[in-house]
Amino acid sequence: MRKAALLVVNQHYADGHFDELPGAAADAEHLAAVLGDPAVGEFEVTVVENGTAPEIRKAIQSFFAHAQSQDLLLLHLSCHGRKDPRGRLYFVASDTEEAYLDATAVSSQFVADQLEQSLCRRAVVLLDCCYSGAFAKGLRTRGAAPTVDVKEPFSGRGRVVITSSTALQYSHESELSSRDRAEPSIFTAAVVEGLRDGTADLDGDGYVSVEELYSFVHDRVRSRLPSQTPTRSVNNSEGTLYLTRNPGVGRLTAPEDPGLPETLRAAILTGATWQRLGALHEVERLLGSWRGPVREAALEALTVLVHDRDPLVGSQAESLWHSRGLGELPSSARDTVRVAQPLATGSKILGIDFGTTNSAVAVFLDGEVRVIANRYGDVTTPSVVAFAEDGTLLVGKAAKEQASRVPGGGIHRVKLELGTGWTYRHGVRRFSAEEVASWILADLRGSAEARLGETVTRAILTVPAHFTYVQRAALADAAALAGIEAVRMLNEPTAAALSYGLGRDEENIMVFDLGGGTLDVSLVGISDGVVETLVTGGDSKLGGSDWDRRVVDHLVRELALRQGVRLTDRAALQRVAEAAEAAKIELSSATATAVTLPYIANSPSGPVHLDVTLTRGQLEGFTKDLLECCGQPVRRALKPAWNFEGVEDVDHFILVGGATRMPAIAGLVKELAGGREPIRTIIPEGVVIGAALQSAVLTGQLHDVLLLDVTSLPLGVETKDGVLARIVDGDTTIPSRRSDIFSTVEDGQSHAQINVYQGDRELAAYNTKLGVLELPLRRAPRGVPRIEVTFDIDANNVARAAAKDLGTGEEVSVLLDRHSAAHARAQESDPRKALAQIPTDPPEAGS
Repeated sequence: MRKAALLVVNQHYADGHFDELPGAAADAEHLAAVLGDPAVGEFEVTVVENGTAPEIRKAIQSFFAHAQSQDLLLLHLSCHGRKDPRGRLYFVASDTEEAYLDATAVSSQFVADQLEQSLCRRAVVLLDCCYSGAFAKGLRTRGAAPTVDVKEPFSGRGRVVITSSTALQYSHESELSSRDRAEPSIFTAAVVEGLRDGTADLDGDGYVSVEELYSFVHDRVRSRLPSQTPTRSVNNSEGTLYLTRNPGVGRLTAPEDPGLPETLRAAILTGATWQRLGALHEVERLLGSWRGPVREAALEALTVLVHDRDPLVGSQAESLWHSRGLGELPSSARDTVRVAQPLATGSKILGIDFGTTNSAVAVFLDGEVRVIANRYGDVTTPSVVAFAEDGTLLVGKAAKEQASRVPGGGIHRVKLELGTGWTYRHGVRRFSAEEVASWILADLRGSAEARLGETVTRAILTVPAHFTYVQRAALADAAALAGIEAVRMLNEPTAAALSYGLGRDEENIMVFDLGGGTLDVSLVGISDGVVETLVTGGDSKLGGSDWDRRVVDHLVRELALRQGVRLTDRAALQRVAEAAEAAKIELSSATATAVTLPYIANSPSGPVHLDVTLTRGQLEGFTKDLLECCGQPVRRALKPAWNFEGVEDVDHFILVGGATRMPAIAGLVKELAGGREPIRTIIPEGVVIGAALQSAVLTGQLHDVLLLDVTSLPLGVETKDGVLARIVDGDTTIPSRRSDIFSTVEDGQSHAQINVYQGDRELAAYNTKLGVLELPLRRAPRGVPRIEVTFDIDANNVARAAAKDLGTGEEVSVLLDRHSAAHARAQESDPRKALAQIPTDPPEAGS
């Protein structure tokens, strides 16, 4: 990662309308010294002093154009500012003429465009200029009013703008003016002070973040000039930007090679049998670590224990090996296991993987991700709900057992019903999918609070990449019912990629996530702390439960062929379903298994027993089509259209999800990977670990990590011919803002009906309808009105659609969620109010 700073300072001006700024040179001198100090900032510093407008524009354009996505850039402007009669802001150069600002000054629009067009997603802009508050506001809406709310967020790609004042004047312009004495301005002096001696390190972690610097400067300026309010626009919600070290703390370094604690290493290699059995449990926990070296060290330790001299230790280690889906047993043990270093502090935002068949919760605590066990000691909780005979609500293991005793008495796979209007009836009441899901989420929250000993009300929730906005909003509603604020929705394969890739060098990885009910495939780029989703694909209706159903069908057919009994009893079918799931799991480590169910049915000749031997070959034979379906999204993701030459451009294939334990899945992925073995070490906790890691990023416990997720399905509007006009393409990095221009199809239209859809089908009707906008229009001939349709998607993958009549300024908008979708489904499309695409270039869209 490169760190570079560009300081633009103008003290002298050719036009007599602009006073000299003796303090500008001091701004540059002091700030350059602290940023370039190897013990503090380590920035490459470039200073443009008293530059002309062309020189400044060239320097800024070069500064941002040559940056890479992982670079950290800092731009500081110290000069006069002027607004033209239309309210547009310009930065004054040494050759600027006040009467010709557009031709001779540097437009704030130019600076904003360079920020927006740059590959860099980590940029900090410090503005010590007149009217600087208006510049920050202008980043969000062109020509905005010259006022700024201190806490207002702004759109952008990872940039943070800190301005000297909301009062539209220099922070030093007062009777206490320091510029007359050729000293730095109050604003820049506060920046230098906070960075130079580390006083801006408010949390004492040894680093100064942008957030901390703003808080420090804000308080310093307000203490000198109460009428002045420095402002900050935070556009990078994906993590914390750290500018400098605190020289008072000294250089902090992370352990180069974290592994296993020395005491655990000794127990594995030289301890007694009881010690090695105890060590095995700790190894199981460390296999779920988010740190790659820790996982690798734990895997080495497990390899040693698999070959332990005591058969009890060896058998338990072998069982753990198979339960983790690690493939064939190793042929020999390794000789060394590494030593871990102490880790840091924890987080109180939960990471929750709400799965189709099983769910999990984790927290970042004491510098490590802890996957939290439930009351039964299990780290996964079945996503099942049931009611006991006395009406008591049961969740998880107890509900699953109740459902097996009372056929039809349990609710399974509710995740796939979110946002559909599905309900479950119990007694005289009906419960929505969101209510049922909230019971499971509340149970997970309860397990976490019991472990932590305190109330926790915030969580990061993972979702399948192909979940629509309706489904995402429904899950957020379910969380709210459980008393949980969903601070972020994170795509499941992206979470798994974060779990695997944090701290790794530049790599491209393919995450293959096959869970109980959904398949997600994502191509993810990892580079120096940046985890960026490039391509997503998958199947929202394919999962491990499909294999279970095939096994059930096979067993029922075998019973009919051998005993002449057609099984229809619900209780008996429930027993077969449980046996089918167990058989599938058994065949992940064995080549054959016996399925025995006594007294499964009755016949005229007496009781009927099911006794069938099922082989792995048979299972793979009657599920061959399912396996082929799994390969299709991988092949699509690797198409040359995505700028990938082929499988050789993918460094690693990662298996995630319980269903990937099946050898056939691993074999398929190995074939698709060109014969390379897929990585399976993050099964099954990879997704929930990634969610907990993201919580640590948001709370500042993990530094220099940027997670860039995508919206996987296109967004668009229906046109007069029923075609979906895409405005936001699939795999668009979020947050994002996209817009396009449309017009009317009939003369004298008084309204435009804008039907919003999400999906990748050409005809709008075959996609998911998310909302309807009714925009009043001034009557005009068809094709004359200009209607701008805009989609705003935030970092939480929450979208809002808006439509604006550019002629009248009339505007309507809607938040796209399950409520807007329900309203949209109830409305009939009126072709007379439809939109027509027009052959004009769409306005520039922020991203």
